[in-house]
Amino acid sequence: MSWTGRSGAMMMKHTLFSRLLRDRGGNFGVMTAAMLPVLLGVAGMAIDVTNAMQEKNRLQALADSATLAAASAMADTGEMSEAEAETMATGYFLGQELENEKGKGASDPEIEAIRKALEEAMQVSATTTASSNTAASYEVRMKLNYDLPLNGLTGVLGFKTMKIAVESYARSGREGNALSMYLALDESGSMKEDTTTVNPAAPTKQVRKSREEEYNCGTKNYPITCKRTVYYYEAVPNYLTKMASLKAAAAAMFAELDKADPNKELIRVGGDSYTHETKTEQKIQWGTTDIAAYVKKLPEPPSGGTDASGAMTNALNALKKANATEKTAHDGKGNTNFDRYIVLMTDGEMTGNSSSWNSTIDKKVRALCDQAKADGLTDAEKADGISEEEKARGIKIYAIAFMAPERGKALLNYCASGEDYYYEPSNMTQLVQSFGEIARKAAKTGTRLTN
Repeated sequence: MSWTGRSGAMMMKHTLFSRLLRDRGGNFGVMTAAMLPVLLGVAGMAIDVTNAMQEKNRLQALADSATLAAASAMADTGEMSEAEAETMATGYFLGQELENEKGKGASDPEIEAIRKALEEAMQVSATTTASSNTAASYEVRMKLNYDLPLNGLTGVLGFKTMKIAVESYARSGREGNALSMYLALDESGSMKEDTTTVNPAAPTKQVRKSREEEYNCGTKNYPITCKRTVYYYEAVPNYLTKMASLKAAAAAMFAELDKADPNKELIRVGGDSYTHETKTEQKIQWGTTDIAAYVKKLPEPPSGGTDASGAMTNALNALKKANATEKTAHDGKGNTNFDRYIVLMTDGEMTGNSSSWNSTIDKKVRALCDQAKADGLTDAEKADGISEEEKARGIKIYAIAFMAPERGKALLNYCASGEDYYYEPSNMTQLVQSFGEIARKAAKTGTRLTN
């Protein structure tokens, strides 16, 4: 090869090599390969951030529900301890969250691991604070700092979990509600009957019984069979009477009212008992001291027939707007508004001084209930019929048919100011619960919850 040919070949190789060195076309692939983990990590992070926000919102809603439920329960019962409220809020949250995980197919070991992680990440506290004219205010707090597992793509960047912080705060108050209440209570003869509840203080009682037995009233050689009555005592269950149950239930009501109005500035209570006759009434007074003493003195055993019309007349006269006594009393305490309630209770039907149902008395009581519920409405409003909203402006009637026959239930169901105002307890425990619930409903404006 000539020098010229060799030189040309060398120049060609040099040109190709230089061109290769100057070529940047392959860098895209190299850079892509180098950046791919980062890009995948960023994509994973974007997905995880979106999921984390959704999860945070879901857990926040769940925590809110848990604290609201616990705070509301504390206010409703008035007796739940702080420890019980904390347990309730925790259980509510964990129960809902673990059910959610089960729905996604988590195994039992996984569920248990999630439970432990949530319990370690959760802080729950409940507090009760007494105040002036309220029974108390209740607060429930929940904090959760939870490590949310991230997906594999985000793991490329070295992140395995993301911290989610949730905080919920609920407050409820059993706020005292200014009110005047009148009790119309049955003390007729049927109230001496036993309930199905055994007296816990004296579960049994000795009852004198008798039996006939034969004996030899002759001699050994000339026996003669005679009969004689033998008396003996036998232990039997000692059931509480209806009257004893009424007194226990009324005491539970008065305790609830006292909780709502410790300073006796919001609640006024009076009442009247009845048989076929109307007894001397207890005028409405501040607090429950006088009415509690009145109920405690109801006769045992009671007697007489059943006619609630006189007691309902006294209740209506005491509470109607035309009588300024209650308004003047509440104005004196600074209560610009107050609710009016009648609590009508019977264990029977309207019989008067007999053992048979008396339709005339029944109709009279119904008419008095209508007047009470319509009290304060204009004639035009009454003519158009009384709506549920309008009933709320009149005297509200709570009706309790305690182990009553069908006609008694029908009457009291008619007199009640709605389904939530009618009670039909069939035993002593339910009667106590009914009176307690009525007091809590009447004595508070509602549970105040903030978050």
